[in-house]
Amino acid sequence: MVDDVKAEVSRFIHEEVLWEDDGAELSEDAPLLDGVLDSFGLRSLLSFLDERFGVSVSNSELVAENFQSIETISAFVQSKRAAGD
Repeated sequence: MVDDVKAEVSRFIHEEVLWEDDGAELSEDAPLLDGVLDSFGLRSLLSFLDERFGVSVSNSELVAENFQSIETISAFVQSKRAAGD
């Protein structure tokens, strides 16, 4: 399940955020908040997480630690789903 979340988040970022950079490689631990995700990209990602995984992000959860990389986003989604949020 964790790998599925990583794969879907990675696909979303490649298709919806990095669409201008077709050949870009993005590892699971690449720093997304250092130029990959701008405010529009982050807002799009939040909508995607809600629609695809049923994960709503509160203002208190909107911190760098949860959105630093595909790895941390996946862990955040898994923890929210495990908690039943």
